[in-house]
Amino acid sequence: MTRAWRLTDADWNSWPDGLTGPEIASQAAAFGLAGIELGVYDTAVELAPSRLTALTDGPVPITALLLSLPAERWPGGALSGDVDRLVEQVRACATVCRELDLKVLGLWPGADPVGADVADGLRRCVAAAGGVRIALEYKPDTAVETAAQALALCAEVEGLGVLLDTGHAYAVGEDPAEVVERLGPLLLHVHLGDAGPGGGDDDLPCGRLHDFADVVAALDRSYAGTASFDLYGAVSDGDLTGAQAVRESRDHVLSRR
Repeated sequence: MTRAWRLTDADWNSWPDGLTGPEIASQAAAFGLAGIELGVYDTAVELAPSRLTALTDGPVPITALLLSLPAERWPGGALSGDVDRLVEQVRACATVCRELDLKVLGLWPGADPVGADVADGLRRCVAAAGGVRIALEYKPDTAVETAAQALALCAEVEGLGVLLDTGHAYAVGEDPAEVVERLGPLLLHVHLGDAGPGGGDDDLPCGRLHDFADVVAALDRSYAGTASFDLYGAVSDGDLTGAQAVRESRDHVLSRR
């Protein structure tokens, strides 16, 4: 049976190994994955024209972009701080999305602390994206920790959607299969990884702690986008390479499809 959603890699899984973009794309193709998601800190760097050209000529397409906003790069906050600079980054990312025919831009607000008011910043980002949908990634110990908080923001900010990271869901005690059902059409993108309670940065290979059969079944029922493996934490710890983490996760997820 052909599934509507597709498995992809994320380039940051292989950053600790020092792989180049074309090498990561070749690896994804060798693993039979449908494309790669690009992690973006600064559009002038990760989305530089020379880098995009090398990747768009590769064996798999660019299937998603994630604009990450870590605290070390946004010490005063992003959605709740330097919104003007953030809007410019979102606008530049959205331009590349349109060039690549991508309908969704992921946004991880890691610099915005628990309790920060991010609604107005999100409204400005949605407007700056100019029709490219913003998918908000929630994570414990940030301004948006749970699916319920993400859904509440979607009710406040017209056009906003959600990026579900299964590891983040497990870390806050959620059942990601149930979250898929709750989000419905607001689910715009998925990251796949495993974690235990409180392990928001674990990024373990899929299947280490949870079976994923219910998650796969829920995605089969209602999701038609891409799902990227997000395993940076496990790889950066040095216990395994990006290739090993992605292969293990791919094999487990495919065994549940």
